[in-house]
Amino acid sequence: MIDTTIPTATLASRAALRRVEAGNLAICAHCDQQVKFAAKQNRQQVIANVYVNGKWDRVEHFHEECYELAESPFGPVNA
Repeated sequence: MIDTTIPTATLASRAALRRVEAGNLAICAHCDQQVKFAAKQNRQQVIANVYVNGKWDRVEHFHEECYELAESPFGPVNA
């Protein structure tokens, strides 16, 4: 018999850099202002999946500059 072990994934909070899409209604977790789409500007936002005790809890949105001002609370941004 062959013993097979499945690696367990460690779920941790992480942040990713994404374009701000038209119709975005997200509120920045740092400055409490809307993360707005601007047609002629290629604005970016940081979206962070937040895990608590190994379970997904919520998504937080940040303006790209606010994430830096908040001292990257969910680690380095994955572009």
